[in-house]
Amino acid sequence: MTVSRVLTGNGSVSEKTRKHVLKTIAALGYVPSAAARSMRSKDALRSVASSCFALIFGADTQNADEFFCDVARGAEKEAANFGLCPLHVHWQENFDKSFPRLQTILSINGMCGAILAGQFCKNDIEKIKKHAKNIVIIDSPVVGDAGIACVESDNLGGCKLALNHLVEQKCGRVLVITGPKTHYFSQSMREAAKNFNDKFKIIDVIESDYTTQGGRETILKQWNNGKSYDGIFSNDTMAIGAVNALSKLELKIPKQVKVIGFDNIIYGQYIAASLSTIDIDKARLGSEGVQTLVDMIRGNKEISQIKKVIPAKLIIRKSTI
Repeated sequence: MTVSRVLTGNGSVSEKTRKHVLKTIAALGYVPSAAARSMRSKDALRSVASSCFALIFGADTQNADEFFCDVARGAEKEAANFGLCPLHVHWQENFDKSFPRLQTILSINGMCGAILAGQFCKNDIEKIKKHAKNIVIIDSPVVGDAGIACVESDNLGGCKLALNHLVEQKCGRVLVITGPKTHYFSQSMREAAKNFNDKFKIIDVIESDYTTQGGRETILKQWNNGKSYDGIFSNDTMAIGAVNALSKLELKIPKQVKVIGFDNIIYGQYIAASLSTIDIDKARLGSEGVQTLVDMIRGNKEISQIKKVIPAKLIIRKSTI
């Protein structure tokens, strides 16, 4: 009975006894049976012997490792609070290449759902839904009427914060470097740029690929073609490449060109002119995703009621002031 109380956290046990029991359990290598716990529990999370969920990273996340590593850490930490274990899957270029591994994971006994991080097309979501009852998508907005829960970043609000900061810094000629035009973050950047058309003398939008090299090449190409700007906005990774190109062109930051990024990745703090950026609490994205999944399993909310938005915050550093 005493051991049971320690394992379940129910009932009164002295701290000395609790430590002794846990030490003995560790020495013996004992692992509690999820199935046995589920038979006794009235909690829906336990009554189905749930022990793990799939954490699936979209193909687009491969160019944003720094961002989604923090998302994963947030998910891991929150999952531990519920005794859950996330099983990581990285999406390939298409469903056919990804599904064999995904099918293996989703068929594991104790699998209670899936969290999708990044961009997924509606068809892929529909196929995943056939194998996972509870699905949450994080960072990306839900596509159409996919019928899944959503924890998204306020990407549009963050893009507006970035451009408004360039307005406040008296920029007149602004370049916005986006990723692929079909990507949800690129769409937010383009929409924000349209909203600021009348705030700048020039605001050009150029498509790139979210990489450091892409940001660097875009800047060099624009200047070599006779274009010049006094304000640049992109995600952090491309902004770091842009700063490198501006240095090669012997342009001073922020005196001649101000640069602002988006994502607040750690590397942005350590370039010569530390990068102003828009911060999204990445760990919170992951933790809210897990909390939402748990709410769905327990039946606390209908899927249609679950849409959370993580706010954006402006961080000002040396690249703009």
